[in-house]
Amino acid sequence: MITLDLVRQRVRTLPSLPTTVVALGEAVADDRCTVDRLLGILSKDPPLSATMLRLANSAAYGGDREVSDLRTAVMRLGFDALLNLGRTAAVIRTFRDVRQLDPLRLWQHSVAVGLTAKAICRLLRMRVQEEPAFLAGLLHDIGKIALDRCFSEAYAPVVQAMRDGEHLVDAERRLLGLTHADVGAVVAENWRFPGVLVAVLREHHDPPPGAFLSHLIHLCDLLVRTRIPNGPADETLAVVLEDQPSFHVVFRPDAHPDLDLERLTFSIDDEPEHAVTFVQLAFQD
Repeated sequence: MITLDLVRQRVRTLPSLPTTVVALGEAVADDRCTVDRLLGILSKDPPLSATMLRLANSAAYGGDREVSDLRTAVMRLGFDALLNLGRTAAVIRTFRDVRQLDPLRLWQHSVAVGLTAKAICRLLRMRVQEEPAFLAGLLHDIGKIALDRCFSEAYAPVVQAMRDGEHLVDAERRLLGLTHADVGAVVAENWRFPGVLVAVLREHHDPPPGAFLSHLIHLCDLLVRTRIPNGPADETLAVVLEDQPSFHVVFRPDAHPDLDLERLTFSIDDEPEHAVTFVQLAFQD
């Protein structure tokens, strides 16, 4: 069994979040952010700049005419995509090396959860929650990477149990005595994340009553697992939105009496596909 005290010791060996992620996060928060500011951030990170050029030239962003300079790439992608995917690419580059897990599938899932969570906040006109939702979704499974890197030998039978059909969280509790959600919260504390984000990483599999962001990430995680399964146990997963308690926390009837479920589903349906495409490009570095 693994104790949280041991986790706290081991996660100190993990890299910090890339400075590009921090800088782009600060740019997101500034309503006066300009193209030149973004170009300045990207110019300090040549591999990320190359990824953004590849993305701008991809079919997903209408790359019928080749773009060869970063300014045009930024204009084609748009601020929103650049800020989301720029941070994502920087995180992936830092945390792509794992021993037991499938890194491509892991990051496709995580990016899809982040994009879906942000899209829901936008649909609900909760602008202040968009960025926390994206970052929480992107990093909600960072505990899996910490376990894989810091406790690789102990984590191997957990991953094998998942491949044999057991739910990962159940296998983690049975074999380790804690879960990737517990470990992810420790990582977030080590990175000095705000308390609300630490709580989301800890709670995203079992959100407490009224915790909007934790319920949002829990719901998006379920939805994305039906499209990008983590293992065989997810391949038969069926999610009926209105049957999920988290659905009624996120889409409170008193706050959203005119919610159009069909429009909601349509609005978020493409996000997993966008995530798959982008992560494939990011892994070409």
